[in-house]
Amino acid sequence: MDDQPSLPRFRKPPVSEVAIGIQFQAPVLTPVHLGLYYQAIKERFPVVTVQPPLQPVFETFEAMTTMTFPIPFPFQGMVTLPRMWFGKEDGSALIQLQPGRLVFNWRGGLEANAYPHFNAVQTEFMNALDALDALVKSERLADISVNQCELTYINPLPCSSTDISLSEPQKIFRVWDGVQGDEWKDTPEDLMFTLRYRFNDESGSPFGRLTVALSSGVAGDGTPAFQLDMTARGRPVGEGRAGVVGFHDHAHQAIVRCFTAITTPEMHRRWERYQ
Repeated sequence: MDDQPSLPRFRKPPVSEVAIGIQFQAPVLTPVHLGLYYQAIKERFPVVTVQPPLQPVFETFEAMTTMTFPIPFPFQGMVTLPRMWFGKEDGSALIQLQPGRLVFNWRGGLEANAYPHFNAVQTEFMNALDALDALVKSERLADISVNQCELTYINPLPCSSTDISLSEPQKIFRVWDGVQGDEWKDTPEDLMFTLRYRFNDESGSPFGRLTVALSSGVAGDGTPAFQLDMTARGRPVGEGRAGVVGFHDHAHQAIVRCFTAITTPEMHRRWERYQ
C-alpha cells in the first residue's frame, strides 16, 4: 500500500469497538497460567468474567473461504478451558485470553469514549502480548507460535444520529445505489450483505482476507440502526512480532481505506474527515 494516497482520517469516526488479537498453536495454557496472567495485569484490568472459548478460525483460499473447528483447540482430554475477560472498571477496554487466543478490545461505545486511533489500541495489545510473553518465559513454556492475526472494527450507525432511514442505505453506502426497476417499487424493510477482499503478497499469493458485513436492525436504545463490521484475518507477514505487527498494520490500512471507499462523501463530512 506504499504507493497509495495518505490514509484517510476522521475526527468523529462511528467506530464503537476495536478488537485486535492473535491466534496461536503454542504454548498450551492451563487454568494456572490464566490465573498467573491475571496477577500480572490485574492492576489495570481488575474485572474478571468467564466466557465460553472461541473456536479457532483460519482464512483459507481453496474451496472454502474460512475454516473453523468444532473441537476446542487445543484439545486437552475432555476438558474445555474457558475464555477469560480481564476488564477495566469503566468498561472501556478488556483483554481476552484463552488457550490459543489473545485479544485486546477497546470499547468506546460503552462510555462514549473518543476513539484514540489505531496506534493507541495496537500499543495496548502489544502490552498484553508482552505480559503473555513474560509468563511464557517465566513458566518455561513453548514459544508463542502465531498462526492467524485479526483486527475488527465495529461501526454502529443509528438512524437517530445519521437522520437516514433503513430504506435509504444508498445515502450511507456507495456500494448500494438504491435503484429499482419498474417491476418492484417497495422499499426494503431491512438488509444484510457481505463483501470479501483478499490480501495478496508481492508474488500474488493470498495471506489474508478483509470481510465487510453490513446489516440493519435495532440499536441498544431500541431505535433502528445499520451496523458495519469489518474484520481482517490472516497469517503474520513475517517472523515473530514483526510479522504480527506487519499484519495488523496492513489490516488497519485496508479497513480504513475500504471504509472510506464504500461510504458516501456526505457521511464523511458528518464524521469530519480531515485527510
